[in-house]
Amino acid sequence: MTISYMFQERPGQYSGDRNARSGVFVFEAERNDEKLKNIVIRKVKPLHSALDVNLEQILVIPFGRKDHTKSDVSVRFKVNRATPKITDLTGGRVSISGVLNFEEGRPESFTATVFISDLYQKAEA
Repeated sequence: MTISYMFQERPGQYSGDRNARSGVFVFEAERNDEKLKNIVIRKVKPLHSALDVNLEQILVIPFGRKDHTKSDVSVRFKVNRATPKITDLTGGRVSISGVLNFEEGRPESFTATVFISDLYQKAEA
């Protein structure tokens, strides 16, 4: 699993507060076990004091079909106003916890700390 990030284009775009700054973390996962049906992420905590994630619902990274080995989801984060402007999150860490759901098996709980890889860039076909 990798995590990339992207800041929103205009401060206050989603909150209505022109001083609020936010963005998204994009979780990209690739399965190496064909029996993995999905990854459920229940908790996302950036290990940076200026960032906050309010996860209002669980995130599910699905692996529905046998030939579908990659999938991604995103979650919004907010930058606290009291901190200086942040321009680069590369190399930062995010703690996540949740459940791995397998076909014909019991769910397995997990907790992991994942490094933020880079800015999110949509691959073009």
